[in-house]
Amino acid sequence: MTCLGCLSFAAAKPAAANPSSTSSSSKPVVGGPRSRASPQSRSIVLATAKSETLKIMISSAPASGKGTQCKLIKDKYGLVHIAAGDLLQAEVAAGTENGKQAKYYMEKGMLVLDEIVVNMVKERLLQLDAEENGWLLDGYPRSLSQAVALENLGIHPELFILLDVDEDILVERVVGRRLDPVTGKIYHLKYSPPEIEEIAARLTQRFDDTEEKVKLRLQTHHQNVEAVLGVYENITVKINGNAPKGEVFSEIDVALSEVLDKKSKESSSSMTFFSSVS
Repeated sequence: MTCLGCLSFAAAKPAAANPSSTSSSSKPVVGGPRSRASPQSRSIVLATAKSETLKIMISSAPASGKGTQCKLIKDKYGLVHIAAGDLLQAEVAAGTENGKQAKYYMEKGMLVLDEIVVNMVKERLLQLDAEENGWLLDGYPRSLSQAVALENLGIHPELFILLDVDEDILVERVVGRRLDPVTGKIYHLKYSPPEIEEIAARLTQRFDDTEEKVKLRLQTHHQNVEAVLGVYENITVKINGNAPKGEVFSEIDVALSEVLDKKSKESSSSMTFFSSVS
């Protein structure tokens, strides 16, 4: 797999000696200017920095705890967290060209074309912070056509994380969710009930957080994710999302550390090769 931003090194041929520029009486200049790092040396430093970043995709069904894991990943690894839904809303609010095109479809109640969203994602991933710190693409791509479009643009993740949670657990998590319309806080009737009766009395439920509609959403998700996995099969790691969040992150942490270790070894091998031929 080719990583975005990877550098290739070409061994420089030593310059031929110029007889007219040397003589037996020449002496080294004392106190002269210090030698500057060669372009090749600077390239090695840059390549080392690049090898320490990560390019990660994460996917899951609704209510799998993906948001919690994204925060934990971002906090530990410093990746730029990019959620396609948030990105779409930000582009529309900012009135960018992509945002204007997206708004046209949204106002008509139509799905925004893949081409528009893919272009938004591409431009965001190419921004300086994402290139320097690495990125965590959250919940995208969601379909085979989106995954293929990203591949055609040269956007390749180094790891595709899939949070795998049993369907009955997902249904229970979704059906029990409630929203406090005053504070915007999300509660769960079983796992995180409201603190006082006053809050409990005003909680509301999303219209599609019913068992029947959740199962339909899960069916669609499973169909789409299977297609996406066909593109990222060799770099996919399935994480047991049924476990407590700390254990889930431990599994993710191990997978990310393995990717970093592999990149570090590959970078060291490249530097060793360059040193041997320069």
